[in-house]
Amino acid sequence: MKPDASEDGTVDRGAADRETVVRRALGGAVVGAAWIAGLFAAAPLVGGFGLEAVAEGIIARSPGWLSTLAIDLLGFAATPALVAAVIAGVIGAAAAAGVLVTRVAEGEETRSIAEALRARTGTAIATVGVVATVPLFYAVGAELSLAFVVAVAVAVAPPALVARRLPGVERLRGRRGFLRRVGGLAVAGSVPLAGLRVLFGRLGGPEPSERVAEPLERSVSPPSGNSAFDFGGMPAAVTSPADHYVVDVNVNPPVVDLEAWSLDVDGAVAEPYSLAYDDLVGHEESVEQTTTMVCISNEVGGDLIGTAHWTGVQLSDLVAAAGPAEGAVDVVTHAADGYSEAIPMEIVERDDVLIAYGMGDRTLETEHGFPARLLVPGRYGMKMTKWIERIEVSGADHEAYWEERGWDEEAVANTMSYVRAGVREGDRVVVGGVAFGGLETGLEELAGVEVSVDGGETWNEGELEPQVAPHAWRRWRYAFDAPDRTEFDVVVRAVRRDGTVQTEERTGPRPGGSTGWHRMTVEVEPNSG
Repeated sequence: MKPDASEDGTVDRGAADRETVVRRALGGAVVGAAWIAGLFAAAPLVGGFGLEAVAEGIIARSPGWLSTLAIDLLGFAATPALVAAVIAGVIGAAAAAGVLVTRVAEGEETRSIAEALRARTGTAIATVGVVATVPLFYAVGAELSLAFVVAVAVAVAPPALVARRLPGVERLRGRRGFLRRVGGLAVAGSVPLAGLRVLFGRLGGPEPSERVAEPLERSVSPPSGNSAFDFGGMPAAVTSPADHYVVDVNVNPPVVDLEAWSLDVDGAVAEPYSLAYDDLVGHEESVEQTTTMVCISNEVGGDLIGTAHWTGVQLSDLVAAAGPAEGAVDVVTHAADGYSEAIPMEIVERDDVLIAYGMGDRTLETEHGFPARLLVPGRYGMKMTKWIERIEVSGADHEAYWEERGWDEEAVANTMSYVRAGVREGDRVVVGGVAFGGLETGLEELAGVEVSVDGGETWNEGELEPQVAPHAWRRWRYAFDAPDRTEFDVVVRAVRRDGTVQTEERTGPRPGGSTGWHRMTVEVEPNSG
């Protein structure tokens, strides 16, 4: 029995109408998907994928409670999920338009309008596409040029061509034939667009995140740590830039033009001034510093923590050169993407707060804050503005981006200790990890770690690696006899110099960073001895 026929062989008009609606909705969705594919293919010509600009606009304009809810529910999948939602919204709107436009025009008195629309579908879609595409390209920072015109054509042509083919496809009998032809349209369009994307990418040069950093002359070598702590899956004493975590509020990092960039120091100062990039990198007061950084959104035991070797200029020197006014309250760092963060003047006066321009043995990569970023030891990463272009001395308290969204203003890193690895060494087993106590003062704030390998029933003192730098984490290890066991429920807790034991209370990251003991099941190889 045909799906649109009743048992007596008569045509079921309701089923036929429903199938027509489905076909037109699917056709509209394919047109929308073709436009999205065109936008993606044209992205290298204009400097970005237009729908990512829409997502970034939503992020910037979202109320604090909504941003926080998204992070609580999705963590760092929130941004890609938003981009996916924008893409799904466009396809859904196109599907609805495929049904709605036809229905409006199908009344008896407007049949001529319907025919006219269907006859000029490609032209209509192209017109709508241009109107929608041009603002998106301007939103990603493109300027009118030949590349801009080509990009518009690449984005608009696919949906227009698909739309012109759809009326014939919709009249095909049988669902299989219809779906096969629709799928054929999608495949036929995606292959050349993928090729154009690759071609435009090569012509347009590397993506911003692929910027090649320049070598730096270092005055000291980064600490290497104690080899006894390099076992199994233990992290290195100093994290390489390639392995260091990256978190920011953008879909893509901002692209900074060095020829136009300067670091401006102004606000409540007697002598505002600006530094060009070469002035900053060649600053005679440059220093090097190994510092642990952790994201305030890191869950207990998470990977959003790393220890890097940084090169930069003390923020106190840069501010002092401008002659800050008496009574200045905050120093606000402003980023190229509109982000800002404030730290009190008493923090600025510390000699370990840097405007960093180097990481490892090279200048900063784009994703790590090129050309300059703030470094504040002992505070969570949310305080450490990337892509800085302005340092403002303020006479009033500044409410920063995440503070507005309900996160802690001071953002002092909590005492933490994480399990990271376990290996067998004959009859003995060695487990290890990292511990970090904030180290805001630069003094040794950790006295030790206590380790349990039976789920917290008994505790033993672990061995701390000698501190590699005043603001760096401490790796730890604990070796014990276990000739016959291969699985251990390992728990770790840090102890501070004043005898305070890291709190067992498990809390989430918001508003002041996660707390709690880290627990991990560690499996090792059976004893072969």
